[in-house]
Amino acid sequence: MKKTTLFLLTLFSFLFTACSSEQEAKKIHLLGEEKKVKSGVNPNSMALKMHELHKNKVELSKIEANTKIELEKIRSQNELTIAKINAETQKEIVKEESKTKVKTSELEVAVKKESAKYTIYIAVAVIVLLMLALYLLYLNAKKNRELKRQLHDEKLKHEQFLKEKELEEQRLHKLIELASDGKLPKNIESEVILSLSSPKNIINQ
Repeated sequence: MKKTTLFLLTLFSFLFTACSSEQEAKKIHLLGEEKKVKSGVNPNSMALKMHELHKNKVELSKIEANTKIELEKIRSQNELTIAKINAETQKEIVKEESKTKVKTSELEVAVKKESAKYTIYIAVAVIVLLMLALYLLYLNAKKNRELKRQLHDEKLKHEQFLKEKELEEQRLHKLIELASDGKLPKNIESEVILSLSSPKNIINQ
């Protein structure tokens, strides 16, 4: 497009120069003819030459008028061509800007999609970590409850053992009192003595 414009401008300049050169040549020819007429002697010849000079001036005026018309046509065509070139250039610029806007919009949409995707990944990771933390807390609480229940059971067993031991000691003391008072039968008294002399009772005492 730029090469075509340069060619047209060069062609118009050449035509303008050619027309100007032709016009100057005719002016020089007419001036020579006018000098010849002034230097001549014959009145008839001089009148003929004046007629020819007038005719040449008329033709020169026509040529100048035609030259101006042609130059105006060339100028108009040149302006029209330049306007067309400018319109095409502007059209191409608008087209490129539209393409750029479309590409920019597509890029923004792609970036938003990627951002949304990463946001979803982060949210899922946070939820998984939260669920894992809650599960670990549940396991820890369950273990603590089991340990507390086990300690409670051990405590109850120990208290039951102490109560049973206390009752056993009270029973033995009662039997000893009865035996010392001679209120127990002989067979039961011997059992009491054997029970008191057993290693278990010695250790407990």
